[in-house]
Amino acid sequence: MKTLQIQTGKTDYRGSVARVLAIALAGILLYTATKKVMDIRAFVAHIETLSFASNGISYGLTALVVFIEYSMAFLLLFFPLKRWLYWSIAGLMLLYSVYIYAILNFAITLPCSCQGAFKSLSWEQHYLVNLGVLLVAVGILLLINKPKGHDNLRNK
Repeated sequence: MKTLQIQTGKTDYRGSVARVLAIALAGILLYTATKKVMDIRAFVAHIETLSFASNGISYGLTALVVFIEYSMAFLLLFFPLKRWLYWSIAGLMLLYSVYIYAILNFAITLPCSCQGAFKSLSWEQHYLVNLGVLLVAVGILLLINKPKGHDNLRNK
């Protein structure tokens, strides 16, 4: 008589936490990109107020920003354990922070095209949101990178 054997293995808590955090990051990126698309004219007008963006380049920059945010969100959902993706998100957050610094210190006016939940944030609070997203990305990198000789989550 054969019996059914149930195999139990170790629960991969690190991978599970990394995946949940990746979904949260994807949600933030999908939210911000969708808000930009929903009021695309306001976002284009905001880009046009920047000194380096002429009327012709503002549409291209708008499309590029929305494309990057949607692309990263979908990559997070389908490839949540890819290290390069979190480095890219960290770079994007650093780029946004440099942009905020430039706006605060060099812009004649303080344009903001933020919509929804981010609309009421001060510029300093924008920095904190960027820092939070950056810390989550770094946290995921730490979760998916084990020391050499251990099973690496990113290779699964």
